[in-house]
Amino acid sequence: MSLLLGLVLIQAYGEPLQVEAAGCGWSGNMPGPGGTTSCPYPVSRESCPRTPSYQQLQSAGKLWRCPDYSRSTGAQYYDQNCVRGDGHALCHLDSRSPRMGCCCPQEGCWTPPFFNWIIGTCKGNGCGNYNGAPAIKRYKNAGSDLVVNYVASYQWDKGSRKWLIVKDSSFNTDGSKPSFDCTKPNGGLGKSQAWMQPQPGGAAAWTWGYYPAGVKGVGPPGAMFVLSVERVWNIAWYMLNQGTLDRGPAISYPASRCRHGSNNCWAAGNAGEIDFLESPWTTNAGARDNYRRLYATQLNQVGRSFIGDRGSTGHADGGFNSNNYFLGTHPNQTDPYIFVAVVDSVGTFIYRIPASQSDKIWPGLSRKSAACTLDARPTLRPTNKGPPCDERNPYCALFLPNCQADSWGGNSRGHQGAANQGCRVNTQQGWCQNWWRLFDNTGQWLWPEGGRRSSVQYQAPAPPVQMPWNREMEAKLVKW
Repeated sequence: MSLLLGLVLIQAYGEPLQVEAAGCGWSGNMPGPGGTTSCPYPVSRESCPRTPSYQQLQSAGKLWRCPDYSRSTGAQYYDQNCVRGDGHALCHLDSRSPRMGCCCPQEGCWTPPFFNWIIGTCKGNGCGNYNGAPAIKRYKNAGSDLVVNYVASYQWDKGSRKWLIVKDSSFNTDGSKPSFDCTKPNGGLGKSQAWMQPQPGGAAAWTWGYYPAGVKGVGPPGAMFVLSVERVWNIAWYMLNQGTLDRGPAISYPASRCRHGSNNCWAAGNAGEIDFLESPWTTNAGARDNYRRLYATQLNQVGRSFIGDRGSTGHADGGFNSNNYFLGTHPNQTDPYIFVAVVDSVGTFIYRIPASQSDKIWPGLSRKSAACTLDARPTLRPTNKGPPCDERNPYCALFLPNCQADSWGGNSRGHQGAANQGCRVNTQQGWCQNWWRLFDNTGQWLWPEGGRRSSVQYQAPAPPVQMPWNREMEAKLVKW
């Protein structure tokens, strides 16, 4: 889901990543005018401008520096000999395969592989009108239910093999503020206590969102995001390229101030989206637990260097028609959840941890706080034997595989080519590189214990090569 986003106080892109290994504490509020101070509530695209004007920001003392996503910023992550296209978001190379080369991003959209989290919510009419099963209609039409204890980003440290918190992308990690109800004005806390700010704009049914903008984000050699919730259903929690987040606010700047436009680089940069938790809305409308289903999927975008998983033949994409979903909290549930999403070279690992068991599952994570340094993975292997993650396994995990290819057509051994692996690439934009090759294998759990390794039957004469995950972890099991 592409996103047109609002405002968060910005820092200069390219400043050192704010990582602290000890004593980080709480990093403060998510600043900005936000939807609750300048827009009617609930926020909708009809009732509130998508972004504050330059003049509003200037008078409020909330100006950010212009994001720099020029060729000099991002070219190191693309083919240096990329082909300039026709100005469209896609290059439209006259070719039937990406092997002919790499299409340059639109100018200003040379996004590097750094990402951050987004929370999307809606309420009432902003959610659309659900006419499915009567038993769940009242939950769906009421909209999102999301009460957040804290949210955090972590950067993988290759030397120590630890996760280090990123302060400017983390909020209330010491639990010094009360839980934030994302569907109430000011989180139900009042302006003085509100530590997150809903921003006008969103995507599809999501009428506003919460996210860190104007920061570097997290990326190679590994990224991790943590969301601790009291209650959760009918929401979206996903990862977008930091360039997309920053280009949302940048469009409100006058041309004399900085490069801007109506393009937020989601397509023109094709720089990546992974959905960790997303409501299916009207898909599978007859399922009694529909309003609680939260799907993991990497179906939304494939780009120049953001190579899709092995999904061209339906192997493991996830998506609303798969079984790759969590059940969110039940309306009567008293044990909250902590969700952890790890993105590394192997894939995206999403853990659902009951808060009451977090001290023995992943020390450093608790219901109300998150440590500044975390071990590489949970202490315990997930208990599920595959998707979905329903109530039979409170501690449970889902997985989305990343493409392991380092080239389009394969190397001299014929083993690593995306064409042979069945990876999804955008043929209109060519092959630039595979950003997943910049990430480490952080050593996440494979499940179940003793599970069968996946293998891909490469095109002859290349032999099959095992993939670094268990077959049972895939969203759709494949008969090889």
